[in-house]
Amino acid sequence: MPGGRASGSLAWAGLYNTYFWVDPAEDVAGVLLTQILPFNDGAVSELLGEFERAVYRHIDGVSR
Repeated sequence: MPGGRASGSLAWAGLYNTYFWVDPAEDVAGVLLTQILPFNDGAVSELLGEFERAVYRHIDGVSR
């Protein structure tokens, strides 16, 4: 994903819109936990994308 996880990353999603990912290439992981139904709620999906992009913007700005 541009501005996001590297190839080889691992991810998981749970029924109540709980998500995590592990990116060994960047040595970073992220967790977003909600208690919202239905699964793949649009607002939560948007939040997850924003959160992930923010993490990688921070990595790009700090590490490189």
